[in-house]
Amino acid sequence: MNVADLSINTNFVMSQYLSGRDGLPQNALLEVQNRLNVAAEDMIQSIASNKLGFLSMLDDAHLLKDTKALAGEYPPDRYTDVIVLGIGGSALGARAIRQAFTHASGTKTNVKILDNIDPVPFSLVLQNMRHKKTLVIAISKSGQTVETMAQLFILINEFKKALGAKSLDRHFVSVTTGGTGALFELSQKYGIPVLPVPPNVGGRYSVLSPVGLFPASFMVDNISELIEGGKKVRESFVRSKGNNIGEIAVIYYLMHRQLNKNITVFMPYSSLLSDFSEWVIQLWAESLGKKHSRDGREIYTGSTPVRALGATDQHSQLQLYKEGPADKLITFIEIVRSGAKGKKLVPVPPVDVEFSYIFSKTLEELLHAEMNATRTSLINSSRPSVTISMPELTPKTMGELFVFFELLVVFMGYLYNINPFDQPGVEEGKRILKQLLV
Repeated sequence: MNVADLSINTNFVMSQYLSGRDGLPQNALLEVQNRLNVAAEDMIQSIASNKLGFLSMLDDAHLLKDTKALAGEYPPDRYTDVIVLGIGGSALGARAIRQAFTHASGTKTNVKILDNIDPVPFSLVLQNMRHKKTLVIAISKSGQTVETMAQLFILINEFKKALGAKSLDRHFVSVTTGGTGALFELSQKYGIPVLPVPPNVGGRYSVLSPVGLFPASFMVDNISELIEGGKKVRESFVRSKGNNIGEIAVIYYLMHRQLNKNITVFMPYSSLLSDFSEWVIQLWAESLGKKHSRDGREIYTGSTPVRALGATDQHSQLQLYKEGPADKLITFIEIVRSGAKGKKLVPVPPVDVEFSYIFSKTLEELLHAEMNATRTSLINSSRPSVTISMPELTPKTMGELFVFFELLVVFMGYLYNINPFDQPGVEEGKRILKQLLV
């Protein structure tokens, strides 16, 4: 099945490929066809009426233009270092983009993302900071995120001491909801530029807003390509009337609810997508792990997302996936053409060793073979998997991957009959933290 440029193979969740009771029977999808149709129709209507903010913001040309224009005021010859302050949805998208592209982009900016308040790495950043060449980007939709604000207060104080209070507007940018919150008020006081977060877009869905796009401006050559990829998936979804991603969502839903696959493992076969898995995990866990249904019933639902990395975790986690409890669904993500420059063949060594099967092969060929071998080994143990293939890793296909998973999770929210946009459990933890520190 294709979604824009992404190819999704769901064969290996079906009973015809898996022995035992770990595969879905052929009629499983037909049994929930009515629910799929209703969910798809609701989502298509929501898109048409611009009720899904993470999709409608893709058409906000002013937001993209303003993001690009502000980034252009911090050229890499004057601002060699960028520090991003944020946590959760305010940082994970930027982390994923940084890992995927900074090795290949033409930018010379060193981007550090401080998404934890661990004092050790934070103090190291302070010790090595070149104030005159540093831009600090503070990201918080609410403007009230305690971890981000704590770091920001310290950095503002450091810049005041080093360069004076009048320098702050040249070395800080805020990304937050306009008009409210401590971050906005602080920015107004010091004349710090502010990029707005669309009010109808939650943090974990905000990667293609200024939350992700402004940091990405210092990591990729053209952030418009991220938006283009997102639009392409949206158009594919609308064109299929929601059925392409909807059918995939139904598979994940049924594997969890009918076959008790309570753990969903995301296993990209590329080190460049390891942080992307972290982004997916937050999106999945915070959107689908819910105590209450939309009508207020206690349901305690959601599968647990886990990150793995191929081929690394073949040597650390695969044993459990293959021979441990049959409670997992594996999602492989592969990049068909890595784009690696100067591909090297494994040479024949000067000694006689038993590795002739890898001689004259590239590392790319070896990595693909490792994924296929892992998948086949899991099939032999009746362990289900889904494979997502992207033709190459570019900002455009990365944008496609972001929106694909956002739509997938929202669709699953409809199937679970829960709200995929709130996070009451997280909010309670914030209230308790404040009580403990008062």
